Amino acid sequence: MTDPPAPTESDRFAADLRPTRMDELATLGRTDPSVLDELWAIAFALPRWHFVGTGKFPNVQPLAVVIDEKPYAMGFTAKGRADEYARKHGVLAIGDKPSLLSFKVESAVRRIVALQRVGVFGVLFDDARGGWCIPLQRLPDMFQHYSPGGPGGIDADQAAGS
Repeated sequence: MTDPPAPTESDRFAADLRPTRMDELATLGRTDPSVLDELWAIAFALPRWHFVGTGKFPNVQPLAVVIDEKPYAMGFTAKGRADEYARKHGVLAIGDKPSLLSFKVESAVRRIVALQRVGVFGVLFDDARGGWCIPLQRLPDMFQHYSPGGPGGIDADQAAGS
């Protein structure tokens, strides 16, 4: 018996587009703020956050767009979601391929918070799937509170089940 073929990048990206508990919580959070603790705990327990890159190497930065007159870095909870956004909005680095940035959450927090110096106000996650955001000035405290081991955090196994 042969092993099934390894999933391709397209297969993995398609899996990233399936609805998640975070999508459900982001939508519910608009009318029921009591679910936002769970949403943020899951987000901070993820292994990585993903971004669409803009600019020329070596100065590639996460894409920021203006929403309600404020610039937001566009963050994604899965690489396939970042890829989908980049393709939908024509943010393609070379030919038909977007530049995708993936950082461990702690590193992502540091990099994204640093964008305040160029006027970025916040980070907006998973724009096409409920979209939820946070001002960058609050991100370090949120990271401390919701990271695994923090007072509001969950462990990675709990997040994986979401």
